[in-house]
Amino acid sequence: MVNVRPRAVALGTALLGAVSLLTAVVLLPTIPENPPGTGFAAGLTGIFVLLYAVVGLLALVEAGVLGLATRVWEPAEWPRRLLMGGAAAGGLAVVLLVGPLLVSRLVATLLDRLVPVGNALGIGLVLVPVGIGSTALGLAIHLVEHVRTRART
Repeated sequence: MVNVRPRAVALGTALLGAVSLLTAVVLLPTIPENPPGTGFAAGLTGIFVLLYAVVGLLALVEAGVLGLATRVWEPAEWPRRLLMGGAAAGGLAVVLLVGPLLVSRLVATLLDRLVPVGNALGIGLVLVPVGIGSTALGLAIHLVEHVRTRART
């Protein structure tokens, strides 16, 4: 069995969350104020900018909860696993949502043409609530165990 440290997962997820927020900030100025035609493309870009910002913020929160819980409270095995799973799901969601955009931009810059890199949008969108739910469940189980332990003493 692989022994993964919670702090490493929290740090990786926090870095990926920061990449997602940075991507949203970089894409924000590309939305034209007066788009030509119906503005569908500008609206779609705006939706993706908002998506990247929200997913990045959620990944940072999941990483923060994992880091705080393992540093301050030392949760039991299952709450720790759930918190780590939530942070990992948040980080993987960032990779699947932001990664294809960054890879396609890099390839377009290097080769001077667009190359399709696949679409992982659906899986990335599913992982966002999975990460939130896993983090919330891990935190709730830990808090219940903590209250029970304090009530016994």
